[in-house]
Amino acid sequence: MFNLMLHHHSQDCIHGCALNSEGSQFSEQKVRILGTALVLVLCFAGSELAIGYFCHSVALQAESGHMISDSFALSLSMVASWIAQRQSKDRANLGDRVEVLAALFNSIGLVAIAIWIGIEAIASLQSPPADILSLPMLITAGIGLGVNGVNVVLLHDSSHHDLNMRGAFLHVIADLISSVGVILAAIAVWLMHWLWADSIISLFVSALIILSAIPLIVQSLNLLGKKPPSNLNIM
Repeated sequence: MFNLMLHHHSQDCIHGCALNSEGSQFSEQKVRILGTALVLVLCFAGSELAIGYFCHSVALQAESGHMISDSFALSLSMVASWIAQRQSKDRANLGDRVEVLAALFNSIGLVAIAIWIGIEAIASLQSPPADILSLPMLITAGIGLGVNGVNVVLLHDSSHHDLNMRGAFLHVIADLISSVGVILAAIAVWLMHWLWADSIISLFVSALIILSAIPLIVQSLNLLGKKPPSNLNIM
């Protein structure tokens, strides 16, 4: 009887240890993914901002400002994942709650960024620039599309089952959409000299960012309202 109980306990321990090991490996993977995305964003955003000023493109400057802000959001997500990874089993809920808080702050940050982009776009419509250098704008936006595309691929799989990663994923999706918008604006300025297209695209991107952030805010608040949260990961 004792041997049977010992065998049963050993099997439970092995199963539990395996689950904990898998969870730890997943947390470490999240930290690595977020770190890679953060490096890519920081390496590109600064140069994009400088080129945006040089080209007189509000859309390019807005995208750069969005990416710079996203570097903070990605840092927040990475720190939250690191904290969750280091929590012991009996404090796992605390780590999960930190990750949900990171997702909430990220989504609120998205709304703030979108409002700023909208204000800049409206100001540009009221006082349009004398000229926009469309070719450097187009090339820079194309490079940004590639950088953001890589980040989307990196974060996509993890975003399905983790709210913190979904917050970071929505940030890079918004960046990707911004890049597409800037490319369209650059083509419109280049071929038809529609300087107003730069501001219109910025307003469109601002609206898309807000629409993507609102569901995440609602879901984060709902999860934080649970006492105690039994499982803050999403399926």
